Amino acid sequence: MTQTVLLKNAQMMMAALEVDLDRRVIKVRFVDGQSGEIPAEVIERSGRPVRLDLNRVSLPNPYLILIGVEDQSEPEEVPWDFARHFCDPTFEAQERRQAETYRKRLGERIKQLRQQRGFSQERLAEEAGVGRITLSRIETGHEQSPRFDTLERIARALSVGMEEMLSRHS
Repeated sequence: MTQTVLLKNAQMMMAALEVDLDRRVIKVRFVDGQSGEIPAEVIERSGRPVRLDLNRVSLPNPYLILIGVEDQSEPEEVPWDFARHFCDPTFEAQERRQAETYRKRLGERIKQLRQQRGFSQERLAEEAGVGRITLSRIETGHEQSPRFDTLERIARALSVGMEEMLSRHS
C-alpha cells in the first residue's frame, strides 16, 4: 500500500521551470504535480506591454517567476497564481468559490457588528456614507469586490478597527 503526502499549500508552490525558446512558452511544474505552459505573449499583454527576454528566466522562490524584459533593468514578475491558471483547469473555479465564501463571511461579520450596535442598514449606510443597497449587497456577499475605502468607512461607522471587522471571531 502506498500513501501520497503533499506539502501544505503545495498548489501554491512551483517546483520547476523549462523555457521553450522556439515556441516562446514557459513550462511550469508545481509541487503537487500539476503542470502546464504559459505562452510568453500572454504575459507580455497581461500588464504593461513588454517584450520578454526568455533567456533570462528564474524561479527565485516557489511563488514567483522572474523574466527579463528587453530594454529594461527590472524583470517582469509572474506570481504563482497567474501560473496556476495555466496548469490546473479547476483552479479558477476553486478561486471563485473561495472568494464567494470570503465575501459571505465578511458580509455576515459586518451584519453581526451592525446588529450588536443596534444599527439598521439605513443608519449604518448613512453613517458610513454608502448606499443602503450597496451595504445590503456587501452583507449578503453579493457585492463582488467592495472597495477598501468603503470597508474603512463601514468600520469607522461601526467604531471598530479593520482588523476586528475582518476577523471571523471577536
